[in-house]
Amino acid sequence: MMSLIQTHQQLFILGILLFSLVILLWGLQYWIIQHGKQLLDQFVQYGETFKQHVGKSNLFIRIKYKYPRFFGFLWRRFQLQHFYGLPLTLLFLAMGYILALFTGLVEDVVTSDSIVTMDYFVSQQMNMLDRPSLVNFFIFITSFGSTAISCLIVILVCVICWIIRQPYILIGLLVSTIGSSIFTFLSKLLFHRVRPVDALLLEQSYSFPSGHATIAIALYGFLAYLTIRFSANFTRQVRIFFTMFLFAVLLGLSRMVLNEHYLSDVLGGFLVGILWLIISISLTEWLSARGKIIWQIPGSAMQTYTVGLSIILVLLAVLIYAEVYQFPLLA
Repeated sequence: MMSLIQTHQQLFILGILLFSLVILLWGLQYWIIQHGKQLLDQFVQYGETFKQHVGKSNLFIRIKYKYPRFFGFLWRRFQLQHFYGLPLTLLFLAMGYILALFTGLVEDVVTSDSIVTMDYFVSQQMNMLDRPSLVNFFIFITSFGSTAISCLIVILVCVICWIIRQPYILIGLLVSTIGSSIFTFLSKLLFHRVRPVDALLLEQSYSFPSGHATIAIALYGFLAYLTIRFSANFTRQVRIFFTMFLFAVLLGLSRMVLNEHYLSDVLGGFLVGILWLIISISLTEWLSARGKIIWQIPGSAMQTYTVGLSIILVLLAVLIYAEVYQFPLLA
C-alpha cells in the first residue's frame, strides 16, 4: 500500500485535497442549512440594537444637526430595508476588496514574488498527473469554460428569459460575461505571460489571468445567482451556492491539471470573475429595485421542459466539444 502511494504520490495528494474540500463544503453547507437563518436573524437584531445605541449618543446627535446632508447620505448607506442602503454598500466594499486583491496578485506576478515560485512547483507536480482517466475527466470539466459552450449557454439563457418574459435579466448576464471576457483579454495582452511549457492542449492566448477560471465565476456564478434568486427555498439556495463553488474550483483546477495555466493565473481569473459578478449582481438588483425584474413568477410545464432540455443540450455539447476538439490535441 505504501509503495503504491509513493508511486502515485501526486495523485494521492490531489485525491486527499479534493476529498477534504468536499467534506468541508458538505459540513459547512449542513451547518448553514441548520443555523444560517437563525444566525442571520441574530445579526440583524444586533445591528438594529447597535443602530439604536449609536443614535442616542451625544456625538452622533451633534453630527446629525451640524452636517444634516452628510448625515442623511451616510445614514441611508446603512439602511437594510432597500437595495440602495446596506446591500449596495456591502457590494461596493466587496468590489473594492476584490480589486485590491487582484492588484496585489498582479504585483506579485510582475515582481516574481513567492507566488511565482509556488506556480512552478505546482506546475511540476501537475506534470506527474499524466493519467488518461484523470486527464479525460478534467478535459470534460475544462470544456465547460470554452468560448463555444459559454456562447451556447448565453443563447439558451436568452431563450429562457424570453419565455418567462424577463429580458432585463440579460443585461446583468451580458455585463458579467462580456465585461469579464474583455477585461481578461486586455489583461493577457498587457502582461504577456507565457503559458507552462508542458501544456497538454494547444492554446494561442497568453496565460494571466485564466479565461476559463474567469468564466467559471462570471458566467456560472451569475447563473447560480439567478437560480438562487428565483428560488424561495433556503435549503435549495444554500445547496446551489455550494454546488456552484465546487464546480468553479474543479474548472479552475482543470486548467492546472492540464498545465494550461499556473496557480496564480487561476487565482487571478477567479478574482476577475468575482469582480464582474459583483458588478452584474449590483446592476441586476438595481433593475429589480426599479421594478424591471420580477422574481416571483408562476412556474409552468413549458419553463421546466425548457430548462431541462437546455441542461441536457449543454451536457451533450460539452461531450461533443471535448471529443471532437479537445481529445485530438492529445494524440
